[in-house]
Amino acid sequence: MEIGTEMSTTAPTGTTTPAPEETVRLRPGDLPIKLLPQAPKAPTTRTTPKAPKIGEPMTTRLKALVPLGSDGVTVRLNPIEIPVVAKVTNTIRQRYIDLNKAEVKPPSKWEYARIGLVMLLASMPILAISGEVFELVSQATVTMVTITLVAVLATLIAFAPHRIDMIVGRGLIAGMVACIVYDAARLFAVHVLGLMGDFILVMGSFVTGEPDTTGSAAVGYVYRYLGDAGGLGVAFFVVAYAIGIDRWKNVYAVLAAIAFGVFPTWAGLMATVALAPHGQERMFPLNTATVIITLLGHVIFGLFLGLAFLKAPRGQNSGWPWPPLTESALAKRAIRFRKKVMNSPH
Repeated sequence: MEIGTEMSTTAPTGTTTPAPEETVRLRPGDLPIKLLPQAPKAPTTRTTPKAPKIGEPMTTRLKALVPLGSDGVTVRLNPIEIPVVAKVTNTIRQRYIDLNKAEVKPPSKWEYARIGLVMLLASMPILAISGEVFELVSQATVTMVTITLVAVLATLIAFAPHRIDMIVGRGLIAGMVACIVYDAARLFAVHVLGLMGDFILVMGSFVTGEPDTTGSAAVGYVYRYLGDAGGLGVAFFVVAYAIGIDRWKNVYAVLAAIAFGVFPTWAGLMATVALAPHGQERMFPLNTATVIITLLGHVIFGLFLGLAFLKAPRGQNSGWPWPPLTESALAKRAIRFRKKVMNSPH
């Protein structure tokens, strides 16, 4: 530090001049140094070990989470192992698609038994009505047996599916839809024209054992759609695929369904009412109106059942696992024999 002092020499005589203030000159290097506050540094990540300095914050060292290749550069990702909690099963539709891809084999005895069970369940609801009217067996008893056998078939479908299960389902739905159209015409004749009574309520009373009540009416219509109509639809679909009607022309296939609705369905109903001792009393009276209405209703049922059959897969894509009976060796032999007899000279 350098200090200088200067005195004034030009002041007038007789006056007192005050001494000047001392001037202090400082060099920048002589000033005291004070460190400014700084924000703390964030810990850095180092992959190589380094000794920390005194006063320096500790650094966090992380190991590489991804293994490197032999060259030290390429990243190798290890596959993530996810524990399997449960095996995802195929959908029901996919199961039947896989079944359709299976090799076609002649039906076994268990498959014959399964088809027999399906046809038995399809025919029991409508045959139970005839049994009740002829006083051979109670319709309530047959209904309980039918429900038990339906549970058996449902168990088979769930745990041992077969190709024909899809055909059974299509026939059930087709029969119920056709019955809706049939009932639209029948109920118009019953409630609007008043030409006949509603015998479906009587069928409900056969099952419940009660007279005409709301519960009996509900049971009667459930029985009609799920039992009668659904069973007839299943029976037609199974027989049609077994015979090979799905390979016929559309017109012939629909005519076959109409014929099925007339005989044996309508003919069996007429025979039950006409031949049973109390058939007309327990069902409906036979007259021109009832005969025409029921006949037209069954024609409508067969027509819409046939139209629904045309919408189902046909031919090789039908899902029927065996060749139709019309293409069997015995059928071909019978056709050749008929042609030989027709062409032989008389």
